[in-house]
Amino acid sequence: MRTSAELREGFLAFFESKGHKRLPSWPLIPRAEDRSTLLISAGMQPQMPYFLGLEPPPAPLTTTVQKCFRTPDIDEVGLDGHHLTFFEMLGNFSFGQYFKQGAIEYATEFVQEQLQIPWDRVWATVHAGDPQLGLGEDETAIGLWEQVGLPRERIVPLPSSENFWSVGGPGPCGPDSEIYYDWGEEYGCGDPGCAPACPRCDRFLEFWNLVFMEYELHADGTLTPLPQQNVDTGMGVERLAAIMQNVRSVYETDGYQAIMAWIEQESGVAWDADETATKAHRVLADHGRGMTFLVADGVTPTNEGRGYVLRRIIRRAVQQARKIGLDDLWRLSDVVVDQMSAWYPELEENRGQIREVLRAEEERFSETLARGMRLFEEVAAKGDVSAEDAFTLVATFGFPIELIRELARERGLVVDEDGFKKLMEEHREISRAGGESLDLQQAGEFARQAGFVTEFVGWEKVEALTQIGALEDLGDGTFLAKLRESPFYAEGGGQVSDQGWIEKDGVRAELASAYRFGDDQALLFRGEGFATGDRVKAVVPWKTRFPTMANHTATHLLHKALQEVLGDHVRQAGSAVRPDKLRFDFTHPQALSVEERERVEEIVNERVFENSPVHAFFTPIDEARKLGAMMLFGEKYGDVVRVVEIPGFSRELCGGTHVRSTAEIGPFVMLSESSVGAGVRRIEAVTSGEAFAYVRAKADEADELAAKLAQARKEPKKEVRAAELDVVEERRNKAGDVEIIVMELGATSPEHMLELSDRLMQQNAPAAVVLGSRDDGRVHLLVNLDRSLEERGLDAVQVVREAAALVGGGGGGRPTMAQAGGREPDKLPEALAQAEKTLLEALA
Repeated sequence: MRTSAELREGFLAFFESKGHKRLPSWPLIPRAEDRSTLLISAGMQPQMPYFLGLEPPPAPLTTTVQKCFRTPDIDEVGLDGHHLTFFEMLGNFSFGQYFKQGAIEYATEFVQEQLQIPWDRVWATVHAGDPQLGLGEDETAIGLWEQVGLPRERIVPLPSSENFWSVGGPGPCGPDSEIYYDWGEEYGCGDPGCAPACPRCDRFLEFWNLVFMEYELHADGTLTPLPQQNVDTGMGVERLAAIMQNVRSVYETDGYQAIMAWIEQESGVAWDADETATKAHRVLADHGRGMTFLVADGVTPTNEGRGYVLRRIIRRAVQQARKIGLDDLWRLSDVVVDQMSAWYPELEENRGQIREVLRAEEERFSETLARGMRLFEEVAAKGDVSAEDAFTLVATFGFPIELIRELARERGLVVDEDGFKKLMEEHREISRAGGESLDLQQAGEFARQAGFVTEFVGWEKVEALTQIGALEDLGDGTFLAKLRESPFYAEGGGQVSDQGWIEKDGVRAELASAYRFGDDQALLFRGEGFATGDRVKAVVPWKTRFPTMANHTATHLLHKALQEVLGDHVRQAGSAVRPDKLRFDFTHPQALSVEERERVEEIVNERVFENSPVHAFFTPIDEARKLGAMMLFGEKYGDVVRVVEIPGFSRELCGGTHVRSTAEIGPFVMLSESSVGAGVRRIEAVTSGEAFAYVRAKADEADELAAKLAQARKEPKKEVRAAELDVVEERRNKAGDVEIIVMELGATSPEHMLELSDRLMQQNAPAAVVLGSRDDGRVHLLVNLDRSLEERGLDAVQVVREAAALVGGGGGGRPTMAQAGGREPDKLPEALAQAEKTLLEALA
C-alpha cells in the first residue's frame, strides 16, 4: 500500500471491515447553515451537526476521504515543499460508539498491519492537561498507547495549543492524540531530548490526529459535555503518501508527480530545472487540483466569496504557467479528472464544464496579464510600489493585488498596502444591510436543547395553530423560539426565508430570521409577551409567499427551457428566489442571442398557459436517479429526497415551496441576461403581479414615447453636430468590422449626447459609441451599440454599469443603448477607458 490511490482505498476498505459505513466526500462548499468558512477546510467539518446532536448521523460509524481547501495558504504555495491549498483527509468517525480505546487500537492495527510502518518510527502525543479548562493530563490515552506497545518515552504530553482540538471557537471539541513519524536523528536538531513539536527542526511529521470529541466549547470559554462521546480522526493523504514513498516533500509523491510529468511534457521544462521552474510546477500541481475540484462542486470565477478564491488560484496558476512557456493551462484539468475521479465521480460527470470554465477564465485573464506585466515592470523599475501605482494597476487595468504583491516579493520590493487599501476603500461604494444578527452556534444550541424537531407544514399551509415548544429571551426585544409545527420556510435551495409573525390575544411578534438545521429550524422574533407553552397562530402573509412560490416554480420551468434551447450542458449554478423576482445562474459559454432569449421566454409561458399540475413527493434518492430527476450542481443529498415534478416537462430535487399548477405563475418576463463569471450566465425575471406591472409600465412608456414623437414632428428640429460640442478628447479603434468611438465632451445634456451618438452610429455603422460628459459636478455616460452587437453577446447596460462604478454611480437601459450618471467627475477618463476596454475585449 504505497500509492495515493492505494492509500485512499486501503483506508476506506479497512474501516468498512470494522463496521464503518463508507460515505462519499461532501462538496467543498459548506452546508447552507455553516457560515464558519467559505470552503470545507477540515475533514470533520461536514460532521459538525452530528457531533452537536443537531442531526442524526447517517450511521453510528462512518469513514470518508474528504476533499478540503485552505484559503490562507494560497500565497505560500510553491515557496516550499509542504504548503497546499487543496488536500484530502482520511477519516473514521464514531458517534457515541467506541471512544479512546477503539480509536487507538484501530489506528495501531492500521499503522502496523496495513501500512507496515516500522513501529520504532512511531511516536504519539497526548493532552498534557489545562487548568483553565479544568482538565488534567490524559492518563487514559497514555495507558492505552502503552497497552498497544508504544514505549512511554515515545508518548509525549503537550499543551492545549498542540493537543486540544476545536473548530477555532465555540463548537464541538476535545483533547486529541496525534501520531508522528520519525524521519530519523539525522534530520533532527541534535538535542538528545528532541521530540514531536520540536520548534528547532522538522525531524517529526504528524500524520494522524485522533480527536476525542466529548465537549462543547461555549463563547464564555466554558466546557460542557456533548450528548455522547465521539471520535473524529483525520489523516492527510498527502503526508501519508510522503511517508510511504519515503520522500520529504508532498510534491515528490506520485499524485503530484503525475501532474508535474504532464507539465514537463507540455512545457519542456523539468520541475527541478531551477528555482523558477520548481515554484511554477508546485503552484500548477496544487492549484490545478484545487481549481478542478472547485469547478466540479459548482464554484465559478467571480469577484467575491469562494468565486474569488477560484479566480485567484486560476490567475496565479496562469501567471506561473506563462513563466515556463505553458499555454492552454485549462487542459491540466483532464489530468486531475483521470487521476482522481474513481473517488470523486463528480469530476468525470462535470469534465466538460470544468474545461469550459477554466478555459474561459484563462482566456479572459491572459490579455490582462500581458498588459499588466508590462505596466508592472515600468512601476517596479522605479523601486517600491506606491499605493497610487498599485491602485492604478488594480482599479484601471484589472491586475490582481495578490499578483502585484507576489511579483514585488520576488523582486525584493515593498508594496504600500495600507495606502492601497485606503484608496480602494475610498473608491468603493459600500452598501451595508442592517438587521438582526445572531450567532449560528447559539441558535443551533437552542434548537438542540429544545428536545424536539419542528414539523415544517409550510408546503401545504401559510397559517398554523401551533405551540411554542421552547423560547429564549435574548434581552434586546428579541427572542428565539421553536414551534411544534411551523409554516415558516428557512432559507435554503435558493429560496429566501419567509416573512411573517406569530400572534396570540392581539399581541404580535414579527419574524426576524429563520435558521435551518437539516430538517429542523429555530426562529428569531422581534416582540414581547410570549412564553414557552403558549398556543399561537403562525402566519406567512400570502402576498409574499404566493409570488415566492410562483418564482420558484418558474425557475424549474426556466431550467428545463434553457436545456431545450441551448443543450443538455446547461446546469443550474445558483439561484435566488424572492417575492419580487427570481435570479437563475446557469452554465453556458456565451450570451444568448435575441432569438434564444425569445424562445426560452416563449417555452416557459407555453407551459404556464398549459396549466399543468405541480406534484411534490418523497422518494429514495436511488429511485429519484432512475426517474431522471435533475440534481443541483455540487449539492449534497440524503437517502430520501423530495422531488418536484411538472408532468411531461420537468423533474427536480427541491425542498422549496411551489404553486399548485403552472397557471398560477402568471406571465413570465425575462428582465436581463448577463455574465457573472467565466462560463456562467445569469437571468433575472419576474412572474405574477410583478410581471404584469412590468408589462403595464412598458406599455405606458411606449404610449408616452409615441406622444413625444408626435409632438416632435410638429416642431422644427435643431441638429446637434459634433463640431458644435466641446469635444475634450476623441479616440477611435477598429475591432474587426466594428468602429469603436469614444468621446469625452464638455458640459453637454444627456439629450444632446443621445442625438450625437445616433448620428455617429449612422455615419460609422456598424459602430459602438461611448460618450461621457461633466456638467455641474455630475458625470453623464452613454453607450450606444449597433443592433448586430447584441446578437454577438454585447450588452450596453453591462458596459455602462462597469464604467459608472468608477465614477460612483450606476445606470441602466436596454442591450443596445444605456445611460448612467455619477458623482466623481475627475474619474471620467477612467470610466471611458473601462468602457473602451470592455468593448475591445468583447470584440477581439
